[in-house]
Amino acid sequence: MNRIPPWIIVSVSGLVLAVTAMVTLPVLRADFGGAPEPETPDPPGGEVAARVANAFLYREDMALLGLDEQDARDWYRDELLARTAVDEGLENPALSRLVANRARQVYLRDVMLERIAASVDYPTEQEALAYMGQFPEEYLLERHYFHILLADSATADSIHRRLSGGDAFQITAQRVSLSQKAAIGGDLGFVTGGELYLAGLPREAATLEGLGPVYRTPDGWHILMTSETRALPDQARVRVVTALREYLFSQRLETAVEGVVSAASGRYDCEVIQ
Repeated sequence: MNRIPPWIIVSVSGLVLAVTAMVTLPVLRADFGGAPEPETPDPPGGEVAARVANAFLYREDMALLGLDEQDARDWYRDELLARTAVDEGLENPALSRLVANRARQVYLRDVMLERIAASVDYPTEQEALAYMGQFPEEYLLERHYFHILLADSATADSIHRRLSGGDAFQITAQRVSLSQKAAIGGDLGFVTGGELYLAGLPREAATLEGLGPVYRTPDGWHILMTSETRALPDQARVRVVTALREYLFSQRLETAVEGVVSAASGRYDCEVIQ
């Protein structure tokens, strides 16, 4: 059975609620462009949960999006605020159209991603174990890692020079690191280097021996040190296999998505203009 990780699909109801805070969407069945429409006291059809002038929130739409009564009250309040913004000349019609189109684009993108994800086989435990066997230094050995996280490159370089000169890593981590492990000297315990790679650190950190260089990631600047290695214990194998299966699935999914994008680009006259 295919397994779709929760991070791959954006909630449609969350998307609609987020965008309706900025602009009325087609589901509201109202159009703010041009002259104000006359008020329509009777809805075109369906049971109404909330109404402001000629805009209606229907029960059937709420059920489709998984909305509740609080969402209806939020819609009512937001619609009043939105219409007041229009009345006071605050709307940029071009921006409203862009936001509405973008919301539709993201919704349809996520529907397509859901279909693609359902078509991709989730890696088996045996496949993960075979991958680990290809990279034993990364996944069949655990290293005792210590970690320092810093906010800027200048500080990281300065700290790294001091560590290279003999400063104690754990004491330095307690004093300057921004990591959650700072209080215990940046001690990450025994983990495989591959797990750190899967968490976003450079692959070279997976086979680190001793004090490493300064690594930069979106989270900041990292200094790592290892003190010893050991064979991966049996009780840790499940943890590593689980993380690796998630990673391999994401790789397969990315390949599948790129295949769909590539095929679509051949069907349309399209380009990104620099």
